[in-house]
Amino acid sequence: GNLSDVGLVRRTLIDQGIEVVYHLAWATIHETALKNPIADVEQNLLPTLSLLDACRDSSVELVVFSSSGGTVYGVPQGFPVREDHPTDPINAYGVSKLAVEKYLQMYQYLYGLDYVVFRPSVPYGPRQNPRRRQGAVSVFTYGLLCDEEIEIWGDGETTRDYFFIGDMVKAFVDVIETPDAKNTVMNLAGDEPYSLNQLVGVIEQTLNKKATVKYEIGRKFDVPKLDLDFQTAVKILNWYPETTLAEGISRTAEWLQKWID
Repeated sequence: GNLSDVGLVRRTLIDQGIEVVYHLAWATIHETALKNPIADVEQNLLPTLSLLDACRDSSVELVVFSSSGGTVYGVPQGFPVREDHPTDPINAYGVSKLAVEKYLQMYQYLYGLDYVVFRPSVPYGPRQNPRRRQGAVSVFTYGLLCDEEIEIWGDGETTRDYFFIGDMVKAFVDVIETPDAKNTVMNLAGDEPYSLNQLVGVIEQTLNKKATVKYEIGRKFDVPKLDLDFQTAVKILNWYPETTLAEGISRTAEWLQKWID
């Protein structure tokens, strides 16, 4: 099915007696959302509102939403970035994600529909498509495994706090059994930021292989540095990013090699 199929979504929630909805469906990435912000709204925001209406009218008690820690804050005013940092997104992707957060807060206030908003930084890991224009860890690792040139936008000093997908999933699962998590916003991130140049270095060291890097003109809609504070998740969920970057890259590379083969 498709999230835009309002009737199907509504029937599914009601017929199946769904109590918890995880909303991770999103049809755009930063680049495509900015190229066509109208389509971004039509494909993401409008179907989400239909989903929330269906949740309100069914037995759903909790909506867990995957927002975007990398875009909703805009250019950070200081580090690490906490959840109470001003939200001033600089691209259409972040605007749409933030709009859903606001609608969730409205639905909770008006209709009692509880929510949890996660703002992940940059998750990565097995089963991430390495052929997309997003997901530096998987894209770079795949390129090195295939002896392809790695493309970096800018000078390579853009930094992100990458973290393994398994750690992200653990947080998403734990909220079901954590009443204190209801109606909260939580950052999820790695324990330290890495520049793209540093990331390439860790991948080279992990795979014991030298990369060929090509630098392209930087993109204005990319936040130059990201370092999220995840202490709210520590306090509420006792959550930490347990997988080191080197270990996560190794597990990602193992899956990618099987995918290549």
